[in-house]
Amino acid sequence: MPGGPQHQPGRGRQGQGREREARAVSVYCPHCGRTHPEGQRCPCRPRPKRRPTEGDATRAEREPWRTEYSSSAYRKARQRAIGRQLGRCADCGRVCAEYRDGRWYTAGMGGEVDHGRALCEGGGSEVENLTLRCKSCHKKRDDARRAANR
Repeated sequence: MPGGPQHQPGRGRQGQGREREARAVSVYCPHCGRTHPEGQRCPCRPRPKRRPTEGDATRAEREPWRTEYSSSAYRKARQRAIGRQLGRCADCGRVCAEYRDGRWYTAGMGGEVDHGRALCEGGGSEVENLTLRCKSCHKKRDDARRAANR
């Protein structure tokens, strides 16, 4: 066909697509200039590994209230508190919990169960003391509480 695309031997549509795919999945590292797969760290910048500290071994002694989180009473109260709010943040109303298979899930939804009166301040894990908040509202509330305690 005159004026139309010319066929080049050895180059079909499949070859062109693979070239585009290869270009789309590699990115340049701003630190070393080499390419690496998109979404992965460059080998020149390995992820730092956290080494256990002395404080890790004594955390349970320093913060005894944390053992409460694994009790069945806390887990049941937590489920009731989330259900009471129908999975919505108490402050902004954002959906931050999902009900499926007979349970409430906050993982991946950004929900956190907040203690009205913190455990470290003598609060308990009763349903009345638990409130569902989204991550940002929980952070704002905790930051304000910590600032007041300084």
